[in-house]
Amino acid sequence: MNIQMSDKTKAVLTLIGGFLLLLMNGSIFLWGQLNVYITSYFRQKDDHDLELGVAGTVYPVMMISLATGIPLGIKLVKLFGQARYNLLICSIISSLMVIISSYTQRFYQFAIVYAVLHGFAQGTIFFVPIYMGYLHFPNNRGLVAGVTTGGFALNSFIFGLLFFKLVNPNGLSQISNSDGYSYFEGPSVEVAKKVPEALRTIGFIFLGVSVVASQMIMYHPNQIGEEEKRLKKQLQMKENEKKDLQKLQQNIDQKDSSSLNKIGDQNQNQNYIKVDQQIVNKKLEILQLEEEIIQQKIELAHHQDKQREYMIVDEEIQNNQNGKVDENQPLEQHQFREVFKQELENRNQHKNSFISHTSQNTAQEQVIQLEQKEKQIEVNLDDLRKKNILIEEQLNIIGAPSISVCLKQPQLYMSIFLGFLALGQGLLINGNYKSIAKDFGYTDDSFQSLVGYLGGIANGFCRPLWSLLLDKYPFKRILQAFLIVQIITSLTLQFTNNSKAFFAIWIFIIHMVFGVVFGSWPVFSSRLNGVKVGAQLYGLYWYGFSLANFLQFFLILFVRKIIGFNNMFYIYFGQEVLALLIITFYQFKVNWSKYYTEIPKSLQILTQPSQTLQTLDNQPTNVILSK
Repeated sequence: MNIQMSDKTKAVLTLIGGFLLLLMNGSIFLWGQLNVYITSYFRQKDDHDLELGVAGTVYPVMMISLATGIPLGIKLVKLFGQARYNLLICSIISSLMVIISSYTQRFYQFAIVYAVLHGFAQGTIFFVPIYMGYLHFPNNRGLVAGVTTGGFALNSFIFGLLFFKLVNPNGLSQISNSDGYSYFEGPSVEVAKKVPEALRTIGFIFLGVSVVASQMIMYHPNQIGEEEKRLKKQLQMKENEKKDLQKLQQNIDQKDSSSLNKIGDQNQNQNYIKVDQQIVNKKLEILQLEEEIIQQKIELAHHQDKQREYMIVDEEIQNNQNGKVDENQPLEQHQFREVFKQELENRNQHKNSFISHTSQNTAQEQVIQLEQKEKQIEVNLDDLRKKNILIEEQLNIIGAPSISVCLKQPQLYMSIFLGFLALGQGLLINGNYKSIAKDFGYTDDSFQSLVGYLGGIANGFCRPLWSLLLDKYPFKRILQAFLIVQIITSLTLQFTNNSKAFFAIWIFIIHMVFGVVFGSWPVFSSRLNGVKVGAQLYGLYWYGFSLANFLQFFLILFVRKIIGFNNMFYIYFGQEVLALLIITFYQFKVNWSKYYTEIPKSLQILTQPSQTLQTLDNQPTNVILSK
């Protein structure tokens, strides 16, 4: 039984389903809380020398795997025709990878299953709910991006809290190690031993909720691949019509002229005549269009000739402005001059006027008629200008006509670089806030987990709120404001080592800004590149984010021991200043209209002549002058 739902209901269900899907598949931000537990688990098994810094590779590797999977997700929508089908399959795979990772015996095995395979499956899911939400809410992209990516960020809050309750309900503390990190070992080793069971628990939760949420993503007729399907159906219909005509033509050819005159063949004869009439009618239509084009060219040439003719006549009038008339000239030439003298004050209004050589009244009629035509042409030209402007605006809203065109634009690569700069600080804090807290003297796991929950709330709940601003304010102004906040936090975070409350608030603010910037990037991509191409190329932005993640990983692994966390923040201060300069002075705008070789079908209605511009050429040529 088919249940009929309104477009609004489908849109709301799609938004809710997208939120739940990304809530179940946002475990990439969960790694900051899982790292110490996972590392401690493998240290008490076969990887005794595994360091927390080395285990941090999971974060950037998972991000680059996710980036690789994003373009495939959009392709699968085209392949399956229904987004819910590929989301169902990919969600099951993603959840199973979490469950399977709990059975791995070595850290490299876990990294392959959890970081590479699970991350790739998450990538195939990530942008599809956002893309489908954009189609259902074309005027509220900020809302869609905020709600869906908000779910992606809230994963770390909900499941970070759950994981802590499953593995460390008694709040046991980490034990300091000679490598400079702290682990759950010795008196607190039981925390590490509970990790596999906790992973399986959250994996099954991911699986159950994702299956339901995937079925809430509703079909949209404008989704990728649908226009191609419709055109292919039309092409198939044309092919069938062609085959029918060919069969009919073959039947006709098999009959000689004598058999066509028989009574029994009258129906075939009528079909032959009907087909022949259709062909003739089509030819007549083509001829009619050709004649109209030629007629327009003739009219244009006619007006150009009259302009040149008037210039010659005007010079003659100016030479005779003193009123002297050569009496030896014919009477018709005297009348000819008199007409132009009477119209001399207004001649600039009708430069294309045609002057009759027979009578004054006839000349005035022609002048008025051509003046009306000239005004009509001016109106038509003005209408065409307005339509061209409107079409250009609509094409720029649609965005790039193809991926290949978009890849040639420097704005694309500058926007990726901007993301690399703007997200660096947030990735550093998100993946290492527990290590930073430990370096600042806050070793209590309960406090560190509390800071993580607060960061998850800031990362998740602030996204819908701030992304709504993108529907009202330019992306440039919003990013400028949050980059300034990042600059301030980079310069002051090192001063929070004497106050837990100060530290927790600063981590909250950093996660909030990180969530805002991260959540607004899908909108930035769609506004710069267009929804369709932006969705297919969004994985490139994740590669930029991944490079930023690898940078923080190398800084933690090699630079932290030399300069400490405090001085590392100055590196990100420099990045944020550079990002602020780029967003302030660089023009992230492309005139996509000049790359279109033809107007899309959805905009062709704008090229039709408006009813208010009915040509005066259809009116009778006789002009009745008021007396």
